[in-house]
Parts: sequence; C-alpha cells; structure tokens
Amino acid sequence: MGRFFVALALMLGFAVLSAPLALASPGSRWEVVPCASGTKALWLPREVGAGTDLSCTTEEARSAAVKAARDSRSPTRLLNVAIAYSQQLADKSITPDSSCVLGARGAVGEAIGTCVASG
Repeated sequence: MGRFFVALALMLGFAVLSAPLALASPGSRWEVVPCASGTKALWLPREVGAGTDLSCTTEEARSAAVKAARDSRSPTRLLNVAIAYSQQLADKSITPDSSCVLGARGAVGEAIGTCVASG
C-alpha cells in the first residue's frame, strides 16, 4: 500500500509539473450538462490502455475502479488513477463562466462541462 502512495505522489507531481500550459480561448464558456440524481461528474481511470474518462457516476463506483486498478498492479492503470485524481483536483476551480480551451471536458461542480465558443 505504501508503494501505491509513493507512485501516486510521483505521478501527480509528474502530471502537474510536466503538463504543457493550455491557453484559454477568448470568448469561451462551459456548456454544462447536469448528472442524474445520486451521481456526479467524476474522472475514472481506464481499465484498458492509458487514460481517463469523465462520467456521471458515484463515489462508490469510482472507489471500486481505483481499487481494481490498485489490485491489478499494472503501472499503466496506477498512472491512470493518478491522472484521474489530478484532473478531479484541477477541475475544482472550474465555474460555468471560466474561460477554457475549446473542446475540453471537465467536472463543473457535480455536472459535466464541455468548453464551447460563446455566442
């Protein structure tokens, strides 16, 4: 378990420090789609391949996905967990009026947002 947290810390640091800065598009906004009752927008680690997915789901379902990734001991899946957590953390600052990069997706509060051009 200790190794998992060390790997998570390293991957979070790598993701935060190495990600290129994206420039927000002028005249952009978040188009927000609410999640169904009892669910909220959460980043989930992919089970196959590298990456994450944004979905309306429950904390319990995300916890199960994280546990499955941890139990798999797959470096790719552990990295996916770290990236999902860092994306969720980064999205805490998003509001519907925040400028954004066109086409980007994010958790806007408990809803899913997609960046679109204003107007």
